[in-house]
Amino acid sequence: MIIALIISKVAEKILHFFGRGATTLPGKIALFIKKDILRKLSENVKVIIITGTNGKTTSARMIEEGFKKSGKSYFINRSGANLITGITTSFIVNSDMFGRCKKDYAIIECDENALKKVSIYIDAEILLVTNVFRDQLDRYGEVSSTLFAIKTGVENMKNCNLVLNADDPLTFSLSKLQNSYVTYGVNIPLKLGGKSDTECCIFCKEPYKYKYKTYSQLGAFYCPNCFYKRENPMFSAEEIIESTADYSVVFANLNGKNALLRINLGGVYNIYNALGAAAVLSLLKIDNVTIENALSTFGGAFGRMENFGKTRMLLVKNPAGFTQTMNYIYPLEISNLIFVLNDKDADGTDVSWIWDAEINISDKVKNIYAFGVRSGDMALRLKYEGYEPKIIDSYDEFYDLTDEENTVIIPTYTAMMTLRPYLAKKYKKEEFWK
Repeated sequence: MIIALIISKVAEKILHFFGRGATTLPGKIALFIKKDILRKLSENVKVIIITGTNGKTTSARMIEEGFKKSGKSYFINRSGANLITGITTSFIVNSDMFGRCKKDYAIIECDENALKKVSIYIDAEILLVTNVFRDQLDRYGEVSSTLFAIKTGVENMKNCNLVLNADDPLTFSLSKLQNSYVTYGVNIPLKLGGKSDTECCIFCKEPYKYKYKTYSQLGAFYCPNCFYKRENPMFSAEEIIESTADYSVVFANLNGKNALLRINLGGVYNIYNALGAAAVLSLLKIDNVTIENALSTFGGAFGRMENFGKTRMLLVKNPAGFTQTMNYIYPLEISNLIFVLNDKDADGTDVSWIWDAEINISDKVKNIYAFGVRSGDMALRLKYEGYEPKIIDSYDEFYDLTDEENTVIIPTYTAMMTLRPYLAKKYKKEEFWK
């Protein structure tokens, strides 16, 4: 193992010297030399894993903010490299030459499909599951495959405490396993739309009924046949007092204690991320005052509702997230709205998912553009909604548009990773891996 660590750490130093992120290669090298090295590296570390389709990175960074405020010793795979190679790299960077971790806690964002493998080597203390939506069908398959991957991971981590989104009938089904769990959710109807990715009961196939919905399949669901239903969540939003482009104020119940949460991100869907993070922090005995302070000062995760001067960047990668992003920007005054669609492996090579999103653009948007590898597909999708987008032909044209105020960029993952360095350098922000 020592040889694997030495070679991996040297590779990390070389990559950093040349200005590269070194987010996966050191882990790939170490796993090639010793495939179970992650088991040794994660020994004696209290690991919190965050998985699910949407909200992983934002939730992880909210949890990190709580750790900062409470003075805990931790590390996080901040770059978002969430496969086993990236996770292994994070442990290597934070361990000495003998594989002993320098921190007490690890906050690990983990790809849903990768959890099956990661969980063989890590027995997490807490697993936060955000939601399960259709995502990258060419890679994941349907939602049943994603849920099965997460379920397998949970079964591998028998001592793990679960934090589950009670409003998602897929995610909440994990409560039937043997692990202890806590829940979070929204106790008021939001009616944000979005197509449901599961319409029939996961246990008996009877169509779900709802007392109310928040968005997509999330809400107060119940099965009239087998009586599988949403439980009243332990961590809940009871009233949305204020919702702006930059923050939300929520009256919340945090496991029986009232709290006024100012969530320092716009978008109602970020209320879910905040409640999940609050539940994790509460399980770790962090007090409500610290939790409230952390959520009110959290500045966002890279590429996810990130501001660069007067330009906003909002990552999208599946129909549910795309629909809610469009809901979020609807009231904004926007000079240039730029959709950037790629079809590389990390995006999903099948871009048909854009046709399942609900796209509604207000009259407050002056100009609409399509850019990226599949700009033609994006432009066609927008034309079917009645809009007349212009296709951007070059990076120079794109960069000129981002110099203008009130520009919003909606990229897929690889597009975000390509475009963000320019904006980060221009506005003196750190690289994504720092």
